[in-house]
Amino acid sequence: MRQVCALLGLVRRWGPGRVDAACRRALEAGAVSVPLVSRILQAGTENAARQQALPFPAGQPRLARDPAHFAVRRGGLGGGA
Repeated sequence: MRQVCALLGLVRRWGPGRVDAACRRALEAGAVSVPLVSRILQAGTENAARQQALPFPAGQPRLARDPAHFAVRRGGLGGGA
């Protein structure tokens, strides 16, 4: 209930259009947080273009390893078979 009241306060202060845009931007980032919406409004970035969040090429997992990385080595240290 407190978050609803805080959100209504943001609407009174900044206007429904700006708050709606800030809420949309927060939801795109996967965050449901009234303080985040408030910070977006204070920074004036509710209509800013969304930046690419992934620093790696699309389709390639960030922690991907070559299959040879997982190969089992036989006959190394320890005298295994």
